[in-house]
Amino acid sequence: MLGIKFGKIMKDIQWSFVALATASLSHLLLRIVLGRELGPSGLGVYTLVYTIYMLGMQFAAFGLGNAITKYVAEFSDALEKAKEFISVGIVSSFLIGTLMGAFLYIGSYHISVNIFKVPEMIYLLKITAIVFPFMAIYKVVLGALNGFRDMKNFALANIALNAFIFLVSVFFVINLKMHVKGAVLGFVLPTIVLGILSIYFIYPYLKIPKSPLLKNETLKNLLNFGFYVVLGNSIGYIYLHIDSLMIGYYLTETEVGLYAVAVIFIQGVSLIPSAAQNVTNPIIAQNFAKKQYETILTMIKNITSKVLLASIIISMIAIIFGETLIVTIFGMEFLSAYHPLIILLIGYTFYSPFRSIGTFYSSIGHVQLSYKIALFTAAMNILLNLLLIPKYNIIGASMATSISLIIMTLVHFAIIRHFVRVSWGLKSRYTRVNL
Repeated sequence: MLGIKFGKIMKDIQWSFVALATASLSHLLLRIVLGRELGPSGLGVYTLVYTIYMLGMQFAAFGLGNAITKYVAEFSDALEKAKEFISVGIVSSFLIGTLMGAFLYIGSYHISVNIFKVPEMIYLLKITAIVFPFMAIYKVVLGALNGFRDMKNFALANIALNAFIFLVSVFFVINLKMHVKGAVLGFVLPTIVLGILSIYFIYPYLKIPKSPLLKNETLKNLLNFGFYVVLGNSIGYIYLHIDSLMIGYYLTETEVGLYAVAVIFIQGVSLIPSAAQNVTNPIIAQNFAKKQYETILTMIKNITSKVLLASIIISMIAIIFGETLIVTIFGMEFLSAYHPLIILLIGYTFYSPFRSIGTFYSSIGHVQLSYKIALFTAAMNILLNLLLIPKYNIIGASMATSISLIIMTLVHFAIIRHFVRVSWGLKSRYTRVNL
């Protein structure tokens, strides 16, 4: 592969895969525990709280983790400049995260009572609001490690957080019988602790910023980049999770819990492309800065084809053994999750190749494209959910998501092909890449 040590890429992907596999495994095991202990209704309440938390995190982190990855990768040969970005990123992430936490705390009543009509969520969302500044710091640390391509420590940080969340959550729910409150505390407390401890990984790169924060040029660069990232990520998150939120709005927390089980199995399909994305992000940024377009395109061809094949195999296994797995793991009361699972597998398998290079636009300096495409597909997904959920319930939600995923993937690869042929002028053998 031109300009890239393929062995290094595979090693990085392996570490990224280990991190994401650990996260998915702990997520799956935790949902099994919560499903058995809390039932579909309790799992549904937890899923709504966690989904709102993750949506809020898109704004709390303000895309600074992605921005740090880009700039650290670009300035990996200019260490003092990279240190400046990391240091400013840590401080600003804490401040923005605190502000977002305050918004969630204040809005917890309106969200719980007026939107979802689940008063139990008020206290749970107030607890969740505390975690935002610490998770924002954690995101910046991961962004720095990703930018340096230090995937070993990147993986270790992820493993530590997810293992800690699983152990604390299980202790609170099973041993202390704290039910949904225990499950929420189970991810809040570990995230606060690990958010603080994660600074250890980048401590050697911290320094006092050269100028006051509000006048700091580095902060301006981070926020300008992060603005488009947060737009794209937040809209993208809404796009991928609007089905669960709209099920909660139209139906009940029980249907949310059933649908959550289908989504859990989807993580198996998302695991490999997500692992690949963590590695392709800094590689594309580095090679784009050097104008090594052929190298980028060759990597895209190799990664996307392998990811698609792996996703098809995993999906087939899930379809064949899905019913048995759902009943064995969660019980007969969750069997209704099987048909939504099959429909979701179709969309996510089709989407998996692009997922593996999902940071393509930000890596080449066109981060604004991410939110524009995300806005278009999110609007389409919301419209489909509005039409299909009232008529087909959770089956309709899965149909809406899969249809929009397929259309979004086609749009993305059409745009990438435009960059390859027009912007980069690659009209030789590289234009025959099957994007």
